[in-house]
Amino acid sequence: MELNFETSSGLKVVRNWGYQLQGSSGKKGGGKTKPLSAADLLKVPHDLIVIDSQKDGTLKGAFTRAEVEQLKNRDGAQSVVVSYISIGEASDYRDHWQDDWTTYTDADQRAGGEPTDKAPKWLGAWNENWPNSRKVRYWDAEWQKIIFNKDKTGWLDAIVAAGFDGCYLDIVDGYYHWGCEIAQSADCRDGDPKNERESAARMIDFIVALSKHARKTNPEFIVIPQNGAYIIDALEDEDHPRRDAYLEAINAIACEDLFFKGDNAENNPYAPDEDAISALQRDFLEQGIVVLSVDYLSEKKKIAKFYEVAIEAGFLPYAAPKRELNIMGPPYDGSGEKVA
Repeated sequence: MELNFETSSGLKVVRNWGYQLQGSSGKKGGGKTKPLSAADLLKVPHDLIVIDSQKDGTLKGAFTRAEVEQLKNRDGAQSVVVSYISIGEASDYRDHWQDDWTTYTDADQRAGGEPTDKAPKWLGAWNENWPNSRKVRYWDAEWQKIIFNKDKTGWLDAIVAAGFDGCYLDIVDGYYHWGCEIAQSADCRDGDPKNERESAARMIDFIVALSKHARKTNPEFIVIPQNGAYIIDALEDEDHPRRDAYLEAINAIACEDLFFKGDNAENNPYAPDEDAISALQRDFLEQGIVVLSVDYLSEKKKIAKFYEVAIEAGFLPYAAPKRELNIMGPPYDGSGEKVA
């Protein structure tokens, strides 16, 4: 399988991809996680790589434009390099966080405290699965200014200025939290979406605006949302202009845990999410949108099965060895092509 991505430096062929957001930890997975290393990333052979634009989660530790250019033009390879950005959660290790927003007691989990009267109105519920993060009201203008703004001082603006080919948007499926889990609860505030369709529409509008903003500077800027397989379905076939605008705004969609699902961090049993797979094929693949699939696997037999079924579905697979995304797994080797 070969995919073509038009970038600001020309057409690039993508046959595999990889995803790493932080540096490796100590021996046998113990010890403090290291910052991302440009030197280490220069060695990876993937055609498309997803990394954090900030080596340690701070603007001070951001990759320079020169480093990004090195990653895009390595010896013997020209890669598509896109940066991770969370548009649906705020994290306490990012520069946008302020410690007086919560009454935390654990300095390593400041997001886990109770919100104070100094917390911004867009700050939402704590994510117990990722205890350094809280959901955000992503439609709020003040939150969106943190991501991008007319002065070009936002997180996305820094990614564009650093020369990344595109962005990889996390917590797109956060629309479900607001439209389904919150809309019917006592936590729903005035101005919050009242149902899934409304919250999906707000997320789509955010991503469309984000894409247009970035492409004013780089017309070939690539936008890849992660998850949100049902976001078009949530429109209930009642808003074709918004659907079309979303498909125009994105270049691909990536989804986690489509084929191996369970309670383990990695190497869950084979249990394909048939509904999500069908939705991705119908709403994206058939509309010409690339689908990238990532499952968290390190066992060779499961990786081989993953390659087979992902390629059969029409998706480009990446087997990530660790859910912490602190190791870059080997690139897809083409072994599923025989069943494509």
